[in-house]
Amino acid sequence: MTTDTDWLVDAIARATEDVRARLHEHRDKVDAENPSGDTQVAADDWVDGVFHDALAGIDAVGAYASEERPDVADVGSGYGVTIDPLDGSSNLLSNSVTGTVIGVYDASLPAFGRDLVAAGLVLYGSYTTATVATGDDVTRHVIAEGSVVDSDPVSMPDGEGIYGYAGGRYEMTDGLQEALDEVGGAHKVRYSGAMVADVSQLLTHGGVLVYPALDSRPEGVLRLQYESNPVAYIVEHAGGASSDGSGSVLDAAPTGLHRRVPTILGSPELVERMADAEGGQ
Repeated sequence: MTTDTDWLVDAIARATEDVRARLHEHRDKVDAENPSGDTQVAADDWVDGVFHDALAGIDAVGAYASEERPDVADVGSGYGVTIDPLDGSSNLLSNSVTGTVIGVYDASLPAFGRDLVAAGLVLYGSYTTATVATGDDVTRHVIAEGSVVDSDPVSMPDGEGIYGYAGGRYEMTDGLQEALDEVGGAHKVRYSGAMVADVSQLLTHGGVLVYPALDSRPEGVLRLQYESNPVAYIVEHAGGASSDGSGSVLDAAPTGLHRRVPTILGSPELVERMADAEGGQ
């Protein structure tokens, strides 16, 4: 199968034009949960529909799986595409940043991260960007009015950078709490409530992000297929590292479509340090 994924950037550009124009119309909460058990806002399903329409009809796409859908949709013969349609959707109520995460797998879903051939991280910030990794190349595209208007290569910076974590400190291991205290002395804290925004900060400034196993979520916070694999693919191809506590996130077994895993992202040294600490008590 060809690994030309220009169609992915084109589809993202088309879909984001509609999302930016109408997202405000779908900001209310609804009395429902997605298959992963998260409370939905109306925009979750709506953005899912926008991207489904943009991606499902492409010849290169054979399957479509969404965080908002219980099962994989068979849409043809080609790559398996996964999507978190609106990461950070709870931020809509305060008009804070949101985004979209896309994975393109050359395998049946659910799949290993090593089966990814491309991944995209879309950020609806002051302007729209799509950071796309394909092979060894990571590029941040600026999108306006449905078209790419500028593009720049992305690589993980060295230096102190930022750090952030999900969940209450009291739910983490003692070792991880101590490691976060040590790192916090030399890094600026960043946590927005939207993983896409924090990873964009990471790719811009360097550092480390920790989405650990918690007492209330021992399996972790992020979903392997829709979030952890795609962002780990982008971060690793930008020169960073990832870990689920025992190795690269990309090697985590896809035991279920909506499986969650602990996820650490950042510079290789800091990722190793946090992974070791998370395993401590």
